[in-house]
Amino acid sequence: MQKRSKQPCSIIVTNYNGKHLLSECLPSVIEAARQHDGRDEVIVVDDGSSDGSREYVVEHFPSVKLHANLANVGFQRATNIGAMIAKFAIIVLLNNDVAVEPDSIARLCDCFERCDNLFAASAKLFGWDRDKFLAGRRVAVFEQGHFRLRDVNGDEDRDRLTLFATGGAAAFDREKFLALGGFDPIYHPLYWEDIDLCYRAHKRGWPVVYVPDAIMYHKHRATIAETTNPKRMRLITARNSYIFLYKNVLDKNMLRQHFLYSLRFFLIDSLRGQFRFPRAFFMTLPKLFRILKRRRAERRAGLLSDKQVIETIARGEVAGAE
Repeated sequence: MQKRSKQPCSIIVTNYNGKHLLSECLPSVIEAARQHDGRDEVIVVDDGSSDGSREYVVEHFPSVKLHANLANVGFQRATNIGAMIAKFAIIVLLNNDVAVEPDSIARLCDCFERCDNLFAASAKLFGWDRDKFLAGRRVAVFEQGHFRLRDVNGDEDRDRLTLFATGGAAAFDREKFLALGGFDPIYHPLYWEDIDLCYRAHKRGWPVVYVPDAIMYHKHRATIAETTNPKRMRLITARNSYIFLYKNVLDKNMLRQHFLYSLRFFLIDSLRGQFRFPRAFFMTLPKLFRILKRRRAERRAGLLSDKQVIETIARGEVAGAE
């Protein structure tokens, strides 16, 4: 496969009532775009804000392209809209509460020249204080019938395979992103859509890498904390973990293990008066038709097995990388 030459990228910032965040984050994004390639475009997709975000972007950041949704369609759909209107082959997806190091965009985009068939490249995330580590390379462990996500330390010397690229701090191959349908709105309002998308990419043989020298800073949950009750957010996160499993895991033994352990956990939680996971499970039922429809599509695609994907990511080696 012929390597792609250095090329500009489209940087997409999804925003909802984040005027105060844009003022802190957009300057670093614009500077990183300038250092990477003078042709880079920065797009803000405003998802029906009512706080003056659109007017603020037009007045203070005239070089930024603004796409204003007439109504709030949610993070997944808003991000997908940004990907559709982007004009370059590499898209960098950023939350409106992420600031970036000046060389971070270049480091992410350069990966697409070094690695064959790359789907995504994920940054290393620190907290807003520049000190607290938030996210790096992740692997999946399937135990007691459930996926457990684990950070892997000590892989800071080179790019390594990771389970997923953090949806608001990563670069993606636009064509592949759109071919998979982008972020699935079934996970609305948030969480697990980036894991879902990247897991499906891995199954198609499209690697996702962690780039430890691409540094970004995140005001963790700065937006979601203002719009969603934390207790409800934990419930939605649990629900989405079930949606991911029923949609994507095709291994019969893994599913059998999942249902056996789930019955056990539901009983234990109920006896303790804790109903988070039983409630989360029943919250998936209204989405069951859509889940099964997507599951059938994944099965027809002729994919790598779940165990192959998990084992390949755990090893971490990037095939075709230079």
